[in-house]
Amino acid sequence: MKVLLFNIVMIAAFLHSCNFPRQNSSTIIKSDTVINLTSHIKLFGQRSKDFGGSSFNPIEIVINNEQIFFDSTNEYWLSGFESKQFPKLLECTDGSIQLLIEVDERPNTNELQQIKISKEGHVQTDRLPIFNWVEKDIDNDGKMEVSGILTNGETIAEGDTAFYNPTLVYELTNSCLNMDSTATREINKKIWGEFYGYYYNDSLLLPYDPRNK
Repeated sequence: MKVLLFNIVMIAAFLHSCNFPRQNSSTIIKSDTVINLTSHIKLFGQRSKDFGGSSFNPIEIVINNEQIFFDSTNEYWLSGFESKQFPKLLECTDGSIQLLIEVDERPNTNELQQIKISKEGHVQTDRLPIFNWVEKDIDNDGKMEVSGILTNGETIAEGDTAFYNPTLVYELTNSCLNMDSTATREINKKIWGEFYGYYYNDSLLLPYDPRNK
């Protein structure tokens, strides 16, 4: 409990004091939606004209009134609207934060935009699967993980074969998501017989039994 309280205090101090790369002191987009992720972190979004207005484009992330992320290329789903679980904010014990936002990839499976902000204010982005956020110890190592599939895969021949489409496992380490490469390799060996990499491969048509997942 003391450790948790210390982490909360440290993150609050970090958000108050750190100097994020200053791009604008106020939002630069016309927004019709504001999500208060914390008292210091806000997500601004404008409902898109595409897809019947069911997604948002552009979006902007603002910390302490300074823009740290802006995207006008992708379409996003937001909680309270189409997304059921996201955006999700993870506050890491090392002082960094991770923000997960659902990206509309129709007609394919949606993905997560992961925005990582270090305690120094550096921003990195990555794409992750949409997780069914049920934490469990997948590889029996005493640590909690979540898993998902990043790309749509086509199953053919009445479901007994499929193109290689790996399940990716992420471990909740220090309160944030980190790729668990060992668990990812092992779970895909169980599903596909061997581990063929971290990405969908439509040149590998393999025996497939969904009961092995």
